[in-house]
Amino acid sequence: MTKALSLINDKRVRDWLYQIVVVVLLVGLTIFFVRNASENMVKAGIASGFGFLWRTSGIEVPFVLTGYTQADNILGLFWVGVANTMLVTVIAIILATALGFVVGIARLSSHWLLSTIAGAYIEFVRNIPLLFFVLFWYFGVIAALPAPRQSIGLFGVAFLNNRGLTIPLPDAMGNLRIAGLIILASVLAYAAFHVWARKRQERTGLHAPTLRVGLALLLAVPVLALTWAVLATRWDVPVLRGFNYRGGFAVIPEFVALLAALVTYTAGFIAEIVRGGIQSVSHGQTEAGSALGLRSGQILRLVTIPQALRVMIPPLTNQYLNVLKNSSFGAAIAYPDLVSLFMGSALNNTGQAIEIIAMTLAVYLVIGLAVSAIMNWYNARIALVTR
Repeated sequence: MTKALSLINDKRVRDWLYQIVVVVLLVGLTIFFVRNASENMVKAGIASGFGFLWRTSGIEVPFVLTGYTQADNILGLFWVGVANTMLVTVIAIILATALGFVVGIARLSSHWLLSTIAGAYIEFVRNIPLLFFVLFWYFGVIAALPAPRQSIGLFGVAFLNNRGLTIPLPDAMGNLRIAGLIILASVLAYAAFHVWARKRQERTGLHAPTLRVGLALLLAVPVLALTWAVLATRWDVPVLRGFNYRGGFAVIPEFVALLAALVTYTAGFIAEIVRGGIQSVSHGQTEAGSALGLRSGQILRLVTIPQALRVMIPPLTNQYLNVLKNSSFGAAIAYPDLVSLFMGSALNNTGQAIEIIAMTLAVYLVIGLAVSAIMNWYNARIALVTR
């Protein structure tokens, strides 16, 4: 009895008991809801399981990156939705980050007009629903573009109209793959050189020509490789036939509208994160940079932003996750993302609500956890380590 009381009085034992009780309750609730749902499905005559994934889809998709056709199964339709969601999410994150940094730095500018415009943009974006931006870009901007016969030509090979952007498509990818490998090797070579130059500077104090090497490996080599690949590749150039262009690859207006909405909306929040991160850096750091003879641009790039990133990374992670989740707003304009295709078309055709919703949630969860893991790893790399 005394031994049992001593165990109960032990804080670590009590903590473990509390956690075990909570886990048991959660497992019990999950089992209860699953059994209840299964019984209701049986009573309603609804089949369960994932066998429906191998049925023929029969659903036409206007924007495909995976080679899917109507004759493929529903699992193929699922991967189309995943690919389209990932495409718009990745591009939106990159563009929103770039625009957010520009607007955030402009917000701190000593130029009154530039700072005022940036501030007005931030306040406008942060107080307007995202759905407004999606509908604005789709109905207010894209729909106002000219018809295909009056398309806006871009260098005579790409054409922009109210049905989207039609661009040339390579007949073969061999040369472009070689160019991609050359660019990847060039980037890796510069990364290795940068690491070597930094260690050499720490050991000897001698500076390496990182700027010239960077311009050669990160600018000259990629430009030359891409130029060779483009000239050596045969392209399927769009041609106007009837009421629309044929050939090439058509970027549908729904993609353009959703991407523009995500970028312009998220950039406003990222701009505030950038502003707060920069202002969190002690003014003494900028004064020290000035004392060393650094120009204002160098102080911002070499002193302020590297220290501000330690403050900016956690809230930036939240914004990147928001971009992933907000991509589901594409369903409002029929963009064929995961929600529109799988939770919309596939669910209506099969009636497998529980399985489809579970798979959709699992995809968002896995991608979100991957984004969080990458950002947390980077945050740990740049964190200030103290004794």
